[in-house]
Amino acid sequence: MSAELRSLEPGDESWLADLHNRAFSDYALPARLDAAALGTYMGETGVRHDLSFVAFVDGRPASFCLGALRGDRASVRGEGTDPDFRRRGLGAMVLEATVEASAAAGARSVSLEVLDGNDPALGLYERHGFERRRMLVGYELEPPRPGLRMRMRSGLDTMASQAAVRVLDRWGWPDPPWQLSPSSLERLPALSLSGEAVVIGRRRGSRFWLYALSVHPARRGRGLGARALAALGVETIAIPALFPDEWTDAHAFLAAVGALPDPNRQWEMTRVLGA
Repeated sequence: MSAELRSLEPGDESWLADLHNRAFSDYALPARLDAAALGTYMGETGVRHDLSFVAFVDGRPASFCLGALRGDRASVRGEGTDPDFRRRGLGAMVLEATVEASAAAGARSVSLEVLDGNDPALGLYERHGFERRRMLVGYELEPPRPGLRMRMRSGLDTMASQAAVRVLDRWGWPDPPWQLSPSSLERLPALSLSGEAVVIGRRRGSRFWLYALSVHPARRGRGLGARALAALGVETIAIPALFPDEWTDAHAFLAAVGALPDPNRQWEMTRVLGA
């Protein structure tokens, strides 16, 4: 086997999407992306071409690893190998290339997420120095139905994302994982409910993907969170499996509004660099 390793270059998304889809074709949650959708994902998650690597076998793209860096925290935003080329060490090759490039760029740690039960991936990352840090949980729910009081004051206003993130941080957003960190949330649209609640997420059709919801500490316990969800005006709300299990207040609120836990939980794993 002749394997060649190189970093990504602008425009590679045109063929990388095909490799991504082959790599995830037998995944527990198959993910299919065209080149445009992959490019959008890479932009939203801060993927850098110089921190992302592809292994080619006899000229054919076989394995990839996408790396991102914000401050001194790096993250693997996707890693996979074409089923035809597995068990040849290619996943380890691209992973280590991303880790080494991230360290050279100033990262002090690298994090990633792995579905609970994906034992081959968990084993790969543990062999390469990653440790399971905590479980991340997701939900899905139908928005609360607005009562008369909600309808009287139910409007959501557009809010600048950076301003919303500053408010979120001031109200309390403790130790978030990579995709819920302030620098990640700044890339998503934000809404405000009368300055008393902030919502961060993205609407896709009749579904809203919710990444953050917070209420002013002095106004909590008065139904403002439920009112903000009702005001979204969508059929369903999806909360990706990114919420740490120790965020007990968040989980209690979601249970109270009828959210159902996503059965696909995932581990946040971290590797400290330079230790």
